[in-house]
Amino acid sequence: MNGLSFNALPPIDLPFRFFFTAPVFVILCAVLILLTGESLWLSRWQPSMLALTHGFTLGFMTMVMMGALLQLLPVVGGVGIAKPRLIVAVCYSAMVMGTLGLMANFLWPSVLLTALTMLLLASGLGVYIVALTLVLVKKLSQGDTIIGFRLSIAALFIVLLLGVLMLGQALPITIDISFLPAALSGKAITNNHAILGLVGWVSLLIISVSFQVIPMFHVAPSFPKRISQFLPAALFVLLVLYAIQPKLLMTFIVAIHGIFAVSLLWVIAKRKRKIADTSIWYWQASAVTLLVINVFYFMPEQYLPDNLAQKKVILIAALYLYWYLVAVIQGMLLKILPFLSFTHLQQRCVSNFLAMQYLPNMHDFLNKKQGQWLFYLHLLSGGTLLVTILLPSMYWLLAFVLFIEFTWLLRLMKTTTALYYATLAKINSLANE
Repeated sequence: MNGLSFNALPPIDLPFRFFFTAPVFVILCAVLILLTGESLWLSRWQPSMLALTHGFTLGFMTMVMMGALLQLLPVVGGVGIAKPRLIVAVCYSAMVMGTLGLMANFLWPSVLLTALTMLLLASGLGVYIVALTLVLVKKLSQGDTIIGFRLSIAALFIVLLLGVLMLGQALPITIDISFLPAALSGKAITNNHAILGLVGWVSLLIISVSFQVIPMFHVAPSFPKRISQFLPAALFVLLVLYAIQPKLLMTFIVAIHGIFAVSLLWVIAKRKRKIADTSIWYWQASAVTLLVINVFYFMPEQYLPDNLAQKKVILIAALYLYWYLVAVIQGMLLKILPFLSFTHLQQRCVSNFLAMQYLPNMHDFLNKKQGQWLFYLHLLSGGTLLVTILLPSMYWLLAFVLFIEFTWLLRLMKTTTALYYATLAKINSLANE
């Protein structure tokens, strides 16, 4: 907890609106899977597959990350964004409408929808990036984590730029992209957009956050200094150079994730609080997934069954996106939701110690058993996803399990916030007496 600050936290309803919206997008994705059927899995370039992918990456992952950073940045760096209510009002509404518009535009393309989507996403993410950059350019504490934040926001800016350029190609105007290197022509720009988004924005941010939250929440030792100091920077450099030599640099990107996975498992194994913890299960499952991806990626295709070899790329993408990224984000939500609720209420009790009698235990905000059921549902949906990739006729089961899992996540969120507001009402009533 050394060097952390809890004095600049923004109002709790600001990150909560991002958190509550994220599962709704996955529920929409479940409906999309059910309505599209087997044709969804024919190719990664299918319009419905592109809509599904962005529903997860923008609608779920980015939504949660945007909300989490609003709280993590002031805690880790000691300084929050200026005018948070105004910034969130713009970013949140633009992101929700822009993501919905993008998904709809993949399914029913139109020039008007493309232009509107481009404007909304550019303004929503653009304002958010500028607001965070104004804080990140300052001299802040907690160096390694903050440096990781800076690199992930830089990657997000490039992702946004490439996305706007790709959307712009569908408009009846000429957009000069001659400034882009030749390596970004054709589908290469899409590949770079995807890699920078998944690895540079989401994974790099997860890795940087892990340096802080694993030791903080689980009484574990710090990550090895060389890992926390050099791994994020090395990963970012590889991503920037990826367009030049994709196949070669991808091997290093996969290997670096393997190094992070080994370090993560080592730190978790050394923790002092060795009690059953669902969020630890998520971290462990994610680390094992990264090691499985390494084995699968480097295994020669002649040693794989034909059906696995033919779908190797999409299977690795599914493992990375769902078993690693989505899993970690779910696990972090199980910690962040009760932690934020408890911390904000505790701050309200500082001015009146009599109110401490109403403060629940942090574990009261989220029932352990309910969190464990969410983890089991995630394992089930993850397994069903892999089966559906190999046997597309199982799409209906995947849609059903996804719907159940993320409805359950919404229920856990509702339970946590209900206790928060009930406790807040008691504290306020005491203050008014």
